[in-house]
Amino acid sequence: MNLFIYIPTYNRPNALIRQLASIEAQRADWPGKLRVLVSDNASPLISDDDLASYAKRFDVEVRRNPANLGGNANIALGFLFADLDEHLWVLGDDDELDPRALSYIAQFGSGGQADAIVLTPGVDEVTDVVHEWKHAWAGVKGSGLIGNMIYRASVFVPQASHAFLYHNTGFPHLGVLLATLRRHGRLNYRSLPNQAVYSAFHCFGAEEPGDYSLSYLGMPQLMPLLPKAQARRFAWKWVKEQGRGFFRHRQSYPGLYVGTLAHLRRYGGIRALVWLAVLRVEHALFGRIRPHLITLAHRILPDRFKRFLRSQVRESID
Repeated sequence: MNLFIYIPTYNRPNALIRQLASIEAQRADWPGKLRVLVSDNASPLISDDDLASYAKRFDVEVRRNPANLGGNANIALGFLFADLDEHLWVLGDDDELDPRALSYIAQFGSGGQADAIVLTPGVDEVTDVVHEWKHAWAGVKGSGLIGNMIYRASVFVPQASHAFLYHNTGFPHLGVLLATLRRHGRLNYRSLPNQAVYSAFHCFGAEEPGDYSLSYLGMPQLMPLLPKAQARRFAWKWVKEQGRGFFRHRQSYPGLYVGTLAHLRRYGGIRALVWLAVLRVEHALFGRIRPHLITLAHRILPDRFKRFLRSQVRESID
């Protein structure tokens, strides 16, 4: 199995060096061809000379975009640079690998005919899973994180254009995944425990903070890739859980806001539209004062109570 690790990066030189050093320390554990490409998004903190030194020091390929294309477009480029005889792993520059990650993937993930290797949170053993298009969104699960899926390029690269069509959703890789699933009707996965590949916190602690506000505006635009009934259920759940963020960030991406509203109206069904109308009124009445109330609460609430609230949020995510 030939593995292509594609690392999109921006303004995280320390995290990138740690990531490359981690891969280099495990390179001998990979039994097939291993290729690593760093794609820098015109980082002010990373120079051409820096990239050249990384290439020499860690025996990797490097490239630099002529301008900052946005994080999602830089992720999408990984599908274009993969060769068809490779497996593509889009790995975050701040995703902390377990020291035995490559050995584990080689032992339990390679050698089969699975269309993809999925690094699944919350499972304890290796399993083979069938993902059918009629259950499209239900089968996505932890694949929203770019590093949780390793794609057989020959299966997914033919749908690479969807990464660019859906880059404004905040999840370009899901555009490729869902388009491929729709085309084939079903995909076969080898599911590996996420915790066997990544270290405990799954993050080095990056210098450049991530901005995920785009996903509040764009994610529903993935709905055309879902079966009609699933699109309707997705719209209702998304509006219920993320609708406030949608209105809070709408001034940042006004064109995307209008486009997503059109998608919700077309695919969402009556429940989603009613709840969307309620949230619109709520935002008009309280949207401006809510951030100030949150800031005030942070100042006056006891630390013990704030820790309790954070623990409840973490549990709801898990």
